[in-house]
Amino acid sequence: MEERGLYGLQIDADLQGVAPQHIVAFFRQLDQCVKQDDPSTWLTDQIVRRHMQWVSVAQTPYRPNTDDDAPLDDLTQKKAAVRKTYAGTLSSIKEIAGKLATNQRVGMRNSVRLVQKMVDIITEDETLFLGISTIRIYDDYTYTHSLNVAILAMCLGKHIGLNRLMLERLGLCGLFHDLGKVAIPRELLNKQGSLNEDEYAVLKTHSMHSARLILRLKSKDDRKSKILVPPFEHHMGYDHSGYPKVLTGPKISLFGRILTIVDVYDAITSPRIYRKNALSPDKAIAQMATQSGTHFDPILFKVFVGMMGVYPVGTLVKLDSGELGIVKQSSKRTGRSRPIVQCIIRDDDQSYSKGAVVDLADRDDATGEYFHNIIATMHPSTIGVQAAAFLL
Repeated sequence: MEERGLYGLQIDADLQGVAPQHIVAFFRQLDQCVKQDDPSTWLTDQIVRRHMQWVSVAQTPYRPNTDDDAPLDDLTQKKAAVRKTYAGTLSSIKEIAGKLATNQRVGMRNSVRLVQKMVDIITEDETLFLGISTIRIYDDYTYTHSLNVAILAMCLGKHIGLNRLMLERLGLCGLFHDLGKVAIPRELLNKQGSLNEDEYAVLKTHSMHSARLILRLKSKDDRKSKILVPPFEHHMGYDHSGYPKVLTGPKISLFGRILTIVDVYDAITSPRIYRKNALSPDKAIAQMATQSGTHFDPILFKVFVGMMGVYPVGTLVKLDSGELGIVKQSSKRTGRSRPIVQCIIRDDDQSYSKGAVVDLADRDDATGEYFHNIIATMHPSTIGVQAAAFLL
């Protein structure tokens, strides 16, 4: 099982109704799956195709209570797992991009395994991954952007009811959607100021390069074919007003429409060389709303807004008390309209540390008035902080 990367199997105790040859057939598949790029997903597909309802592949690992791998029901351990998975996935996409840039062959097995881990946590509780997706690394934008897009896409996919296998595929689409930027000259990607017409034409080829490079990954054709189209589509736009231009063809795929939304959101909330002042998350959503129904699928965008809330996780807010805080999560009483805020305190060395956690849904029992209200929103970069540092 360990050799095949499988967490375990769940087998119905009552096998009397299962033909012996079907049981033998299953174990043949179990034997063969070790040769596959992703044994767990391949074996699950075989079980579904052959209607083997009596057996299933366990989707979460057994975690013994040890110091290195403690149960994830403890918040501290969950945060540690999120940080570790984020760092591992970031390293994975860097390795893939680096090898492709030097014309080396590289597989995607490690990326698949890490995306599966992210799905494990996101399906249970997406809050921590929404928090870590606020990471903005100025000099490492392409890779953190790709990972953040993958996370936001999987969270949105969860909200529209996608199953686990679909979430994994969507996560891989997000992770690889900008892979084609390794084919774009670095000086063009990092150019300060506006691109001229010829330079912009070169930049617009990156989505086609993404599809081309996905085909070069060492993996089964079946797996690559299922994650190929959305990265190609992610700049096309719901109304086909973007790029690449296609003369005819079907509507943008579901995954392509999801990537379009989360790609733009993460991009405009990230400081860049040519744009030092990024939009705060709430202002980004307000700006994107003007393109709902044109560039963005209006139904998916509505779900995205509901997921992120009026004040998305990671928004820097100023309270009427004069305190600053980072939006941490929604309140169970008022949802995302009056969220829970992690206050931050400016220290003597001009850095910031954690203060009290404030639930903006709290109010005075006598007067009914809220104790705290938001009077302004900003991007955390305006005071030189990373929101994720205070959330995880």
